[in-house]
Amino acid sequence: MNQALTYTLAQIKRRPVLLVAIPWLLYAFYLVVLASPKYESISQLVVKSSDGANSFDPSSMLMSSVTGVASTNDSQLVVAFVQSADMLHYLDDTIALREHYTAAGADFIGRLAKNHSEEDFLEYYLTNTDVVIDSNSSVIELSARAFDPAYAQLISQTIVKRAEQFINEISNNLAKSRLAFAQSEHDIVEEKLHKAKLALLDFQTKYNVMDPNAEGAAIQQIAFSLEATLAQKEAELNTLKSIMSDSAPEIISLKRQIKALEEQINSQKTRINDAQGGETKLSINQLMAQYSNLQVQAELAMQAYGSSLMTLENARVDTYQQIQHLVTIETPTLPDEAAYPKKLYNLVLFGVMLMMAFIAGRIIIATIKEL
Repeated sequence: MNQALTYTLAQIKRRPVLLVAIPWLLYAFYLVVLASPKYESISQLVVKSSDGANSFDPSSMLMSSVTGVASTNDSQLVVAFVQSADMLHYLDDTIALREHYTAAGADFIGRLAKNHSEEDFLEYYLTNTDVVIDSNSSVIELSARAFDPAYAQLISQTIVKRAEQFINEISNNLAKSRLAFAQSEHDIVEEKLHKAKLALLDFQTKYNVMDPNAEGAAIQQIAFSLEATLAQKEAELNTLKSIMSDSAPEIISLKRQIKALEEQINSQKTRINDAQGGETKLSINQLMAQYSNLQVQAELAMQAYGSSLMTLENARVDTYQQIQHLVTIETPTLPDEAAYPKKLYNLVLFGVMLMMAFIAGRIIIATIKEL
């Protein structure tokens, strides 16, 4: 062993170019003979949101587009989730990703070490999974690499499926929270309208009136009519008194009619001044005032209910517009050929790096010798 090492060092000293050739040949042997091929499955995704009218307008909704590309921030959210430890654990639980990465059939350099940590597992996953966003179209390109072409496609399919669930969950949760808030506010307004209607109905039942305003006007109209009739009868009585005695039947009849009219007028005035309601006596004016106040409150509650209902419908439309979906533009591909390692590219690059290092080393040694 020592003789072989001594001989090798002597050959390297005699032919320094071996410092480039030997590492390059060893690396070439690894790439050509030992390195396990990795297959890459590619898919393209885009986050889309429903696009509609900004307010509840049926005509604008009919004219609006149904779909629209979401912002880059939404795409970045998908990228962050794909690259997260949650996605890694989901893949491991669903398709046994760790077992594939540590498969004995893969080469010892390319596979994940058996005694790896969770950080090593995540780093290896990120190394073999690329997620890139097109800045112009916000299209997400996903590529997953594995030691088997079918398994690479399976990884990509599982990631796409879980990402779709993730976007739908977020979108649905936000939609539910928005609608729940709008519905709770509408329920409060609806309860106020219900209470206003009940208060108006209780008032009508308590005082046995349908509309105090109409009844008050009718009572006053009757009183005015009775007073006009009373004035007419009193005029007739004064006329008859000038030509008849007080004991005349016509005089007595008119006096009785006048008395009856006065009693009726007093009765109407009593109705105006006092309205029986349980143990409470209120004048018709007070009833009208209270009824008008309750009526105004009911009308305001009705207007608020209409506005709240419109707001709720707008919230539903806005929520629909903001619902997002992860659309698959290109389904995960089943690779026919191994994409990695790129043997020719890697050998050329490694050879150039070795040559640059060799030249730099020779220059440094020459400079040192001259000093």
